[in-house]
Amino acid sequence: MDNFELLADMEQRIMRGVQVIIENAVLPKFDVLAEGQQAILEQLVPRTRIDELEDEIKFLKAIVRQMSNDLQELKKAQ
Repeated sequence: MDNFELLADMEQRIMRGVQVIIENAVLPKFDVLAEGQQAILEQLVPRTRIDELEDEIKFLKAIVRQMSNDLQELKKAQ
């Protein structure tokens, strides 16, 4: 076996070793990470619902402000 063949054989063994490490150590961690991310996404409130709640809060604040003003006017009238 000449040096070129020896280097090619070593490269093949190293690449197989790297592939085994990736398959056994790295890829399973990505799967666990993806599962965790999916669980988080399932628990998130949709953005549309948040927007609806923000609109409701703005509306309620306006009503409370108006009622407060009306109450102050009634107090002044007494």
